[in-house]
Amino acid sequence: MYRHYFGLQDSPFSIAPNPRYLYMSTRHREALAHLMYGIKSDGGFILLTGEVGTGKTTVCRCLLAQMPADVDVALVLNPNLTAVEMLMTMCDELTIGYPEAPSVKSLVDRLNTFLLASHEQGRKTIVIIDEAQNLDVEVLEQLRLLTNLETNERKLLQIMLLGQPELLTLLARQELRQLSQRVTARFHLHALNRFEVSEYIRHRLDVAGSSASLFSASSIRLIYQLSGGIPRLVNLICDRALLGAYVESRSVVSRRIVKQAAGEVLGTTANSPGQEQWRQLFRFSGLLALTLAATVAFVLIWSLPEGWPDMGKAANNSATSSTLQRLLPLWSGSATAEPAPELTMTPPTQPLSELQGHGQSDSALVDLLAIWKTDTPATTGLYPGEAQPNAESICAQSLTYGLQCLLTNTSLADIAQLNRPVVVNIGTSTLPNWLTLVALDYPTSRLRIGAREFTVDTDELAAFWQPQNIIFWRLPPAYQGNLKLGDSGASVDWLVNRLNMVETGEPLLDMGFMFDINLEKRLKLYQASHGLEPNGVADTRTWISLNNADDAGIPLLNTSANAHPGAQPGTRH
Repeated sequence: MYRHYFGLQDSPFSIAPNPRYLYMSTRHREALAHLMYGIKSDGGFILLTGEVGTGKTTVCRCLLAQMPADVDVALVLNPNLTAVEMLMTMCDELTIGYPEAPSVKSLVDRLNTFLLASHEQGRKTIVIIDEAQNLDVEVLEQLRLLTNLETNERKLLQIMLLGQPELLTLLARQELRQLSQRVTARFHLHALNRFEVSEYIRHRLDVAGSSASLFSASSIRLIYQLSGGIPRLVNLICDRALLGAYVESRSVVSRRIVKQAAGEVLGTTANSPGQEQWRQLFRFSGLLALTLAATVAFVLIWSLPEGWPDMGKAANNSATSSTLQRLLPLWSGSATAEPAPELTMTPPTQPLSELQGHGQSDSALVDLLAIWKTDTPATTGLYPGEAQPNAESICAQSLTYGLQCLLTNTSLADIAQLNRPVVVNIGTSTLPNWLTLVALDYPTSRLRIGAREFTVDTDELAAFWQPQNIIFWRLPPAYQGNLKLGDSGASVDWLVNRLNMVETGEPLLDMGFMFDINLEKRLKLYQASHGLEPNGVADTRTWISLNNADDAGIPLLNTSANAHPGAQPGTRH
């Protein structure tokens, strides 16, 4: 209805998964790269998860458009099937004939015959299952058994599962641990951030033929707030907002129109003009109070008698100094001077001696896993049949989410460089006190015990620090260990992808790379420039450093770009 009015060739915000409208954010590019790398690997499962409306199906359609010609694909859109029905659907998609009332054995035999014939012709077969969180456990087990069909060289079938976060909880069940261990590539698709929402809207309007900016900057900010960055919700709000602007004969969508549109499609209640005025008044009052407090503090500091520390100068200097760059030499013992006092407004701190954490590391590991798994419950369904999970089982479960435990025996300065939330012991070996460090800064940091977080003094934390800690880190696709000269496979492809992201800001979707001398030189240069040993080996610390450039929801201890040498900006959840 509004297309002609705005000069659009198409409806830019249709919720149909049209690959032509796919906005390739960093998350979507990496999701597509993971799927491509998974297809290149030999057999097993490929996993793509994400909240409703984040673009999983659209990424899948884009993948299908780029599928190599020598790949046969069976696409299953309705997973609410029995094991026999699933096998029948796969046969139908691959045009394999079967009897009128087939058994599981007869269907598997015919699939095996087809797969062997395809293998002899140099072809691969992939089954893609959408909405896989609805799969029955019995069906998942049958799918796992299908991946046992193999030759001496490789497996004959790959299965790609697309699903909501509930799929991760499902695969973490004890009876499905064998399937989970066969996942060769996985990716979790998060919502768009504020900048990406703006680019997303601009991209879809450009594809539809718009040469004008139809949304004001303030209306886009509101769309982000109301949608939470979920592309499907952005589409619904924008589509109805354009209709509202058309009805009112307006050329640009305003915040008021966005509020009304969101109320119609999401069921939210827009604020009245009077409510908005009161909200603005409260914001102004709060800002005024903060300004007055800062002014009083400034006057008091500069009126101190001589001999007091020059806190005003320290505050000015802090604007150009990195907090962790000041902390690293102090924690590592290479400096003895106390850090200059800063004019900062910090929350009250909790003495570490008063914090009662966990007596064992396993409970703290559950807290740590909850930080990484931001879209699923921390404990529900993770450890069925286990009254008390131990650290080993939790680390095994973390592989389901593409994470691996790293046990370290290192200093606080080293943890600052790794820049990952960490399970720490602030007690003793005989009387342990395990907590999770979730934010590291100066002068305060944050520790978590269960669902509670405590602000602590960073200097005191350094004094209590014990070199016993555990972190999680994200694995590359098909990870088997350290990569070195002469290696190949999906992990090498991913290494090239990450280095290219650091060097150019763009990923590579090509495959088939070898770990040659040129790649070794590139890796040594990266390691040397990021404070790592330039050994030319893609080891755990190198992967962690490379993942710091990942904008896919990796939790960081410090999100400042200057947090430590070589750190990249990140996102906290």
